[in-house]
Amino acid sequence: MRPNDDVHTSSDGSDPVFAEQDALLSEAFRQILSDCGADVAVLYAGTQSNSTSLTAMAVGGAPPLIFSIPEKISCAGPRASAVAYRTGTTVVMDVALPLQGEEHLLDFMPYPRLAIAVPLFFQNNKFGVLTGIWIPPNEPAETDSVTQAMEVLGNNVARRLADSGIISRMMAHAPVILPSFVNRLEQSSLSPLPDPRWGAPSIPGSAALSQMYQVHRFAAELNRAPGVDDVMKALRDRVMRPMGAEDCTAVVSLDGRLLVLGFNGSAELARMLHSAPVNNYPWLMDLLGTGRSAFLSDREATDAVFPVLGEVGLEACAVLPLIGSGAFRGVLVLGFRQARIIDSDEQALLMMMAAHLAVAIERCRLNEGEHALAAALQRKLLPPALPDLPEALLTARYVSATSPAGMGGDWYDIIPLPGNRTALVIGDVQGHDIDSTVVMGQIRSGIRAYATEGHAPTDVLGRSSALLSELDTDLYVTCCFARLDPEGELLDVALAGHPVPLLRCPEGNIVEVDAPANLPLGISSEYAYRGIEVPIRPGSLIMLYTDGVAAGASDADAVSAARDLLHSARDIDSESIHKVANVMVANFSQHPRLRADDMALLLARYEGNPLGSARRVDRMALQSHDVQGVRTARIFVRDYLIERGLPDLVDNVEIMASEIVTNALIHAGTDVEISIRDYQDRVHFEARDTGVKPPIPMPITTSDEANATAEHGRGLSIVDVLSSAWGTSPHGKGKAVWFDAPKPFE
Repeated sequence: MRPNDDVHTSSDGSDPVFAEQDALLSEAFRQILSDCGADVAVLYAGTQSNSTSLTAMAVGGAPPLIFSIPEKISCAGPRASAVAYRTGTTVVMDVALPLQGEEHLLDFMPYPRLAIAVPLFFQNNKFGVLTGIWIPPNEPAETDSVTQAMEVLGNNVARRLADSGIISRMMAHAPVILPSFVNRLEQSSLSPLPDPRWGAPSIPGSAALSQMYQVHRFAAELNRAPGVDDVMKALRDRVMRPMGAEDCTAVVSLDGRLLVLGFNGSAELARMLHSAPVNNYPWLMDLLGTGRSAFLSDREATDAVFPVLGEVGLEACAVLPLIGSGAFRGVLVLGFRQARIIDSDEQALLMMMAAHLAVAIERCRLNEGEHALAAALQRKLLPPALPDLPEALLTARYVSATSPAGMGGDWYDIIPLPGNRTALVIGDVQGHDIDSTVVMGQIRSGIRAYATEGHAPTDVLGRSSALLSELDTDLYVTCCFARLDPEGELLDVALAGHPVPLLRCPEGNIVEVDAPANLPLGISSEYAYRGIEVPIRPGSLIMLYTDGVAAGASDADAVSAARDLLHSARDIDSESIHKVANVMVANFSQHPRLRADDMALLLARYEGNPLGSARRVDRMALQSHDVQGVRTARIFVRDYLIERGLPDLVDNVEIMASEIVTNALIHAGTDVEISIRDYQDRVHFEARDTGVKPPIPMPITTSDEANATAEHGRGLSIVDVLSSAWGTSPHGKGKAVWFDAPKPFE
């Protein structure tokens, strides 16, 4: 029995009224779909409670086309069904382009079709409209005969509805779906299939259900996707691969510019569109404004409509609107390297998938926006940049949680101390909310103030604990404070309930610093903290970290996890400290579980006593958009190398420095700081900037071409050839691009 209906049943339990209704619909739709050859049939009915719109009572045909039928249409709209209902006459409408002026920008049937709408009027009763849709449209002579058959059928249906009085019972909560499957190979003359890729085309229904299977799986994967990257992977697996596409690019419009969310295949289109003004591409503005889609089957059609797609080697494409709520607008470009006819079934399929995709992307971007806001607040409380120390190399990493747990309270700091000493600090505030971030900022400032006054590490922690006890908070803080004394070659360590630091000795073995655990800060203002001094040799690598390395497990598990991470970079020389950090973060990020905690990492490589080696490191700053900046950098590099007795390196290092400084000045648009450091076997160069321009995202499937063009441009291929190693790493609020130039053998 249908919901909310009180009807009598026959002796066999069936509802005779509904049985009569079903038989009427079944026979009418059979004649439209089979005898008249329509692809879709729909019965629209008006209601007494709503005289301004028509509601779909029944839809017949094969998936996925039946899902492209709007459930409600305006009685005043331009659709054939609406016109027939208003005028009471049969309407034949050959639609070559999407209709405009409807309730939604997105037209779910963007392909040419013929619609014949017959009003279901009998005497003074207006029941609705019976409509058939043909894709592609029929020839005129065939259309005339079909129209006559539809009118006869409409008259019969209207009379039977008047006689039976069942029309009021047809107002269901959702349309009745009457599926009809045909042999796709037999229909190939109407719907060209150059490659029958869906199901078993010779078996009725197999192709249609195979397509709907992908829609269902796509929607399920999108619902589970925590971020845009995961959405793009689902797009690759459930849209791109089944359709046989070689390229896809997802683009949104943001503040008048285009932002590439992700791509697969060639990076050419992504590079062309990313960060470009929207008004540079009128065809794209039209799609973003109207929500129309475009299906171009060959190079001629592509060049005529969207020349930019042909420029990147796309022979055929589908350009689909991504329309969310508010101002969210974007497109998905699905590209083919060979001519490809996208038939009506596939067009409807892609439109359905694009609608799912738009909602998922918008949701993920909102979540990522909230997460980015929290991360930005945390970054404001972290050091803006790490200092260059003659006695030590420094680098740090911050990896946010992958779960929606909120913002964290992890932090790190580098504090210059009296007596040419340096404090390495890392800590973690309990909780994952705004309170923990505020407390993190307060306690970090307190530790920095006490440390610069010259207090011993244990006294710094004791005073900071008392300060935290006086604050109006129930949160506690764990901390590791390590004071590096290069002249005495000592590391003075004090803990406040924090995992112990690790040392990788010059020989490669990893040692845990056996420091007392002590209480976390804020537990007791009277607690006496204890510490330990350990000798440290040049070439040793110091690792400070938070318990996020073990996803919030116990300290013992955190130490074990940290050892594993440090061991994973065992083949990387500790002089290449950025590489060590990158390998550790890459291995940490590959962990499959959902991480509920952030992870902070601080690495320092002790270089030895700096006395007498002040010129081993030199640095200078360049102002943003300095037209002489590259020339100044070349002179700086040349003078340094000649002073160090390395004239053979001048040419190569000048060329590589020019490429990196040029990229920083042009693309970052901020001040640039460059530094150069002399090692026994090489010279290390870095350029640091604070640029906020988003890089082009990495491709969904990494390829050599994408790696070469994703962010750094062709110029860095010179750096790749001339250097022994190069790369990028986060640095304070921006990034550092670096290279190593090998010294010639003696």
